[in-house]
Amino acid sequence: MDINNSNDHRKVKPAVEWINFLQNELNPAQYEFATAEDPALLGLAGPGSGKTRALVYRAAHLIKCGIQPEQLMLLTFTNKAAGEMKERLDDLLGFLPYNLWAGTFHSIGARILRKHASLLGRTPNFSIYDEDDTRGTLKKILSELPLGDEERKLIMQRGLLARIISQARNSALSIKEVMEEDYPYRLEYLEIIRSVADQYEKKKLESNAFDFDDLLLCWLKLFEDYPQVKEQYQRRFKYILVDEFQDTNVVQARIIGQFRGSASISVVGDDAQSIYAFRCADIGNILSFPEDYSGCQIVRMEQNYRSTPEIVELANSSISYNREQLPKKLFSMNPAGEKPVVAKVYDARQEASFVLQSIWELQNHGISLDDIAVLYRSSYLTPEVEFALARKGLSYKTYGGVKFFQKAHIKDLLAYLKVVYNPFDENSWRRVTTLQQGIGPASFDKLWEKMKVLKNPLESAIEGQVAPARGKEGWEALLLTLKQVLNSYADPVPEIIASVLDNNYDYILRQNYPDQYDERLRGIERLMIYAERFDSLPQFLESLALEESVFADTEAAEKSGHGYLTLSTIHSAKGKEWDAVFIIGMNQGHFPSQRADSNNLDEERRLFYVAATRARRYLYLVTYREDFRSYGAVSEGPSTFLRELPPECYRLINYDSGY
Repeated sequence: MDINNSNDHRKVKPAVEWINFLQNELNPAQYEFATAEDPALLGLAGPGSGKTRALVYRAAHLIKCGIQPEQLMLLTFTNKAAGEMKERLDDLLGFLPYNLWAGTFHSIGARILRKHASLLGRTPNFSIYDEDDTRGTLKKILSELPLGDEERKLIMQRGLLARIISQARNSALSIKEVMEEDYPYRLEYLEIIRSVADQYEKKKLESNAFDFDDLLLCWLKLFEDYPQVKEQYQRRFKYILVDEFQDTNVVQARIIGQFRGSASISVVGDDAQSIYAFRCADIGNILSFPEDYSGCQIVRMEQNYRSTPEIVELANSSISYNREQLPKKLFSMNPAGEKPVVAKVYDARQEASFVLQSIWELQNHGISLDDIAVLYRSSYLTPEVEFALARKGLSYKTYGGVKFFQKAHIKDLLAYLKVVYNPFDENSWRRVTTLQQGIGPASFDKLWEKMKVLKNPLESAIEGQVAPARGKEGWEALLLTLKQVLNSYADPVPEIIASVLDNNYDYILRQNYPDQYDERLRGIERLMIYAERFDSLPQFLESLALEESVFADTEAAEKSGHGYLTLSTIHSAKGKEWDAVFIIGMNQGHFPSQRADSNNLDEERRLFYVAATRARRYLYLVTYREDFRSYGAVSEGPSTFLRELPPECYRLINYDSGY
């Protein structure tokens, strides 16, 4: 069916003034995308190329050509993006058509489900479960099964149960397949999780509710199981426009596919910025789009308006190593700038010094803190930089994680040391005791009533004078660890931390954070590196207390309205930009991640591509020779992403003669 010649939505010729306006507003590629008449259209758009702008102009152009607004559906991923698209469209047209459907996939799904709820056993006033609702329902189902408290805790831990169920539904995989691939450490609970998933579906039906995933899954189910519903929307919507298509999952791609042959489908995206596989995004959706949709035209939007030519050249050089991609080559017509800097330093401490020195120089050149960001693959890479910023009184905000001292595993480990340093520290006793198997807050409260009146609670506990009524095994494991710390009180601080990890906390870390064990372990190892500069445990703990005070001061400065530096994971930096960007921890095993292999190295490189293209004028890539893992010095060398770069596309600064 030639949708462009369909009798129910004939186009009219737009006014010459509108065409002239488009040609003045858009570059040739954007104009081609906005005005194309192909049945399928892929806007392959690099970072900073104005892809969302082109999509909105296309929507406005269609309306200017006589297409009724109710025949358009605009889909995106966040409420913020949807709001911005509507604002831009309002500005272009002078009004926002009331009958235009524009919003997130989930909001459009909810709108459709309201109209057809009865087909799925609900009424139009159904509830939509948020994360708390889902967690509460799953917890209630688990409470009714013949399980022990520890089993329930492990299955519910850190949203594990909800995550497994959601991941299976959004990736079109079975629960078994998801667990075998990503959660093998909980496979013993496979049948329980299957049973809970089945009961969860029944509970939602009984409660006249859908959860967030249902808004897509049940939309797709309506179209696949009820042809009359699908045909109703195929008759209505003749133009489907999708933003950030590289981030779609299997379900979203299948929803768009329901309009194949009955509507013109236009999508914009960049396979080189597909970095959300862990959220079930499927890069195959954009890679296969030209083959999946007959008559598809590819429009390459390659002009980057954000970065200097030097930064764009580096990004192009890096992404060229990816095996599967839709080829394009970014270019920038911005004024020439400085070459990106690759800085080789000795260790993480010198890395932090380099970052601070460079920030000072940038500020002297008129770059404000608000226009500077420090990006990283994983948040365990930040402590030295955070310490240095706090000591200098520079305000900063973190995205994609919490500040180092606020991380639960750091607070846990320090609590062991504080108990030995100050045996009357109730908060630290509470933290380490309730970490142990079988001991809860109520048990601790009763125990503390006995301990706090003793001359030395720690020595009395080790001597067996007090013990909780429950959790004997966990209590004994804790006391054994505290005794070890007490005996090694005069040892180097990193060795004391290592003894806590080896005797008790490593097991707790594995149990409480199985999906983040490696990353959190590295955070503790970073703390050990920091501890090397102190001669004693008291000196170390006093310094940390002062550091926390400094951090509190910088947070107060943030709230006062002064500028602040951004510290962010690269995933959280997507869609943002700064004048100057530092990418720290550019070491093999850090970035790319230690878990990266031949199957996901391409995505790690796309992540580096995204990070580099956040910078407008200055880009700094930092790598160090000495790294500390597993309590010993190792070096895997600079990241493969640095080694792949041609030397002419960066300026090398070498602070370490041994590198």
